[in-house]
Amino acid sequence: MSGAGRTSLVLWLIGPAFLGVAAYLALVAPPATIPIGEMKIIPSDAVKGGAWRQAKVDARGVVAGSDRPCSECHKLFTTPPGENKALVQHKDIVMNHGMNTRCLNCHDGDDRDKLVLHDGTTVSFADTPRLCSQCHGTVYRDWQLGTHGKTLGSWDAKDEKHRRLTCNECHEPHSPAYKPMKPLPAPTTLRMGDQSMPKEHHGKESPLRRRSASPHEGGPEHGEPAEPSQDKTPMEPGQPAEKGGGK
Repeated sequence: MSGAGRTSLVLWLIGPAFLGVAAYLALVAPPATIPIGEMKIIPSDAVKGGAWRQAKVDARGVVAGSDRPCSECHKLFTTPPGENKALVQHKDIVMNHGMNTRCLNCHDGDDRDKLVLHDGTTVSFADTPRLCSQCHGTVYRDWQLGTHGKTLGSWDAKDEKHRRLTCNECHEPHSPAYKPMKPLPAPTTLRMGDQSMPKEHHGKESPLRRRSASPHEGGPEHGEPAEPSQDKTPMEPGQPAEKGGGK
């Protein structure tokens, strides 16, 4: 048989050979046992893609069922600079902002439609980060750099879709600390295996089980405490300690 004929014969045999291997794997080889844990359904309202809260961009509130600017009511009375009156209308506000417990520390006493900085400069409600930066300078710089807070649209600051959420879109200004949140279930992958089952179920230990093994399992390399040295003689009660290191 010529060389071309042998090459043609080998090419014709490749297909049947692959079919034979596939048939062996399908019929003879034992099926693989894949540990799959119980699927945990996460409710859609537990994952928020946008802002945590609706922030005020202007000083308005609902009074007697209608939306009105804050100054419309506050112009009827004045609050002395050193006095912090009890909240009569704003009963839904809970002040829990550390040492910052006075309304006029942030709200302008003359124009309640504005916020006020330490130097007396007034800013709009839409410029809340500028107000917060006076006391939270380090966090404000992290927010500017993108390491604090939330970015929407695009990571590129030059992109028109790029938007950094403002402070009050995540934090309640009067009580900024987050309430305890229940963490969502961790992801389950086939590489990790089902962590709720013993390792004998799927034949080998998953990487997470090996790393979370007890420090007393597996010898000194796993953190087992070393045995006490045998060259030290226990001291009898009342025996004075040796001076000079025993020499």
